[in-house]
Amino acid sequence: MKTATTAPLAKIPILYEDEILVVVDKPAGIPTQATLDKRRPHTYGLLHAQLREAQPDAYLAMHHRLDKDTSGVLLFCKDQKYNQQISDMFKRHEFEKIYWALTVPGKCKDSWQVKNYLTEKPAPRSQRRKMHSVRSGGLPAVTDFRRLETKKKGLLIEAKPRTGRMHQIRVHLAEAGLPILGDDLYNTPEGAKKAPRMMLHAYQLIFQHPHTREMLTITSPPPADFLKTLEKL
Repeated sequence: MKTATTAPLAKIPILYEDEILVVVDKPAGIPTQATLDKRRPHTYGLLHAQLREAQPDAYLAMHHRLDKDTSGVLLFCKDQKYNQQISDMFKRHEFEKIYWALTVPGKCKDSWQVKNYLTEKPAPRSQRRKMHSVRSGGLPAVTDFRRLETKKKGLLIEAKPRTGRMHQIRVHLAEAGLPILGDDLYNTPEGAKKAPRMMLHAYQLIFQHPHTREMLTITSPPPADFLKTLEKL
């Protein structure tokens, strides 16, 4: 299994923080939350420890996740009174998520939408979880795509998921013939080796602040490994 390699982190980078919210720049290679391996660092645990340095009783709640090898914008709640409101906002899809992906070269329109149903493929417990599209019986999944840049050896694609299914962007691109570079679950073995990790980055999160009602746009610049891979395409 391919995984991104990251140096030990002194701090999780913070993109935005107030009394209610904290939005971080999640590094690739670190899970969002705890895994079966209790010794493995995870974003939630590292950030919670970081906040407790300044406030020992700091509260932290998680409302969405990024795959381990996905980098970028990740939001947490710091005030328990706003937990339900933020949860409801996610359920109503009031957070606009914008991702950037580097894919294999291929033909596609300037912009397009994928609208189908996704379900998990049956597999032994020892195997990694994997999703695929079905005609019926799955959960509705909708993603808007836009081609940002065409290179000789790949594409830079913008993805806006309108639903929040597991591996949604990865499956939709793979089934369109444009698997993400470095994705060893949905790409070919050859395509998985063309990047140091899965080249999917949570670029922006746009939403109305749950208290002030101000519209916020939180941006995570693509990390060095993403830009280096793009340069080589």
